Amino acid sequence: MNLNLQDRRVLVTGASHGIGFGIARGFVDEGARVAITGRDLPRLKKAVSELNANTIASPSDLTKPRVIKRILAKVEKCWGELDILILNLGSGKSIPSADAAEWNRVLELNLVSAMETLRQATPLLSKGRNPAVVFIGSIAGIEALGAPIAYGAAKAALTHAMKSAARLLAPNGIRVNMVAPGNIFFPGGTWDKKLGENKKAVEAMLASQVPMRRLGGIEEVVAPVLFLAS
Repeated sequence: MNLNLQDRRVLVTGASHGIGFGIARGFVDEGARVAITGRDLPRLKKAVSELNANTIASPSDLTKPRVIKRILAKVEKCWGELDILILNLGSGKSIPSADAAEWNRVLELNLVSAMETLRQATPLLSKGRNPAVVFIGSIAGIEALGAPIAYGAAKAALTHAMKSAARLLAPNGIRVNMVAPGNIFFPGGTWDKKLGENKKAVEAMLASQVPMRRLGGIEEVVAPVLFLAS
């Protein structure tokens, strides 16, 4: 399907592997120009080599506003403006009974960094062609399904922030949406590790809690992201 993404300028955060990498590859396959970020430099270099030679990459920790500023300056120097921003930030790694330090860490990683990236990117998006923003949220931010409480609360807050951002940025012509995946499998990911540790426990969870009784695939996240960005 032609989604008219040819030559669109796209920044995908957290794209060195997993869902973020799958999204970046989806845009590349559609003919878009793609910039990616990731905290793991060896993985980021590998991602660039697998995407294409023209992909812009920047190793980054987007919990630091100065790093966000540096990345966006690089995007502006290369393209002058930005059409699509994919906010794939965060981590589900937490503990069931979080103390104040853990709450702050998880909120900063999953909520604050995404909103600060959007805040700083808004001027570039305002100059873009049919600009669109897609947050990658989580089913854990919609339902209490046993995920670590701090992670679920951070993703719930992100969902609210996304809706408010959609209202605030609409007058600028910037569309804002979210895709909130459930249990997504990819090599080296959380569910790959859990299957290796206790396959029967995962199968029991799927049978009792997941109506389709299976894990999702990255392609099932990529498709709606591309559609919402188109």
